[in-house]
Amino acid sequence: MKSNRLIEASYRLSLNEQRIILYAICRCREEQKGLFPDSPVVITAEAFAKQFPSIDKGHVYHQLKEAMDALYDRSVTLYETDEDTGKEQVSKTRWISKASYVDGAGRIKVVFTHDVIKYITRLEEEFTSYQLEKVGQMTSAYAVRIYELLAQHREIGNRTLNLKWLRETLQIAADEYKLTADFIKRVLDVAVDQVNKHSDLTVSYKPVKTGRAITDFAFKIKDKERKPKSASAPSDHAYRAKLEANGQQRIPDPVTDDQEEF
Repeated sequence: MKSNRLIEASYRLSLNEQRIILYAICRCREEQKGLFPDSPVVITAEAFAKQFPSIDKGHVYHQLKEAMDALYDRSVTLYETDEDTGKEQVSKTRWISKASYVDGAGRIKVVFTHDVIKYITRLEEEFTSYQLEKVGQMTSAYAVRIYELLAQHREIGNRTLNLKWLRETLQIAADEYKLTADFIKRVLDVAVDQVNKHSDLTVSYKPVKTGRAITDFAFKIKDKERKPKSASAPSDHAYRAKLEANGQQRIPDPVTDDQEEF
């Protein structure tokens, strides 16, 4: 589980850096240990390779060390509220406060900062939950982030993301994918393809224009694992017989979900 505020924060991480964070969070949840600013999370190369099958098996430990070193220098921008004024407060904090590796054992240790842990362990209603295997097969760092942003709205079934906000949230530099067509091709379409292929969501989108320029992307979101309402319901004949037995004369037409896709 990751706090929605942390998901909405602005940061850019490599794929393996994201994997380290997600793996650490999920492992602590499964083991019911929790995350603490003075307690390292141990990740072995062997376990990491099993969790993420697409990783280069011949250099797992090297990739772990490399990602951990980079993660130590990374920061995340959090958008909070100043308690005194009620105005938006923009804060920067590091992801981890300590990074260690044990060459002889093929494992690394990471200690998360207090500020990051605060958001990871907030009350459950503020969390977006997802299983690690949903993103374990993804090979695009953008796919993982976009999955998180869309998974927040799985119950609603749609979400519109502003192009400028999305670039800032993904920390895409001004000189990267300057043409919207390049952003769509190299970021958005790759991410959507991997979300649809590997995750528990099916998503589609259409560009939204303001004037002649694309300014937003309207997404539709469906949960692959959610059973259709009719799957566990009695047959239409049995349903009608039951209602008529109870004295109901008119059977209303069943309400179906909107199946339209972009």
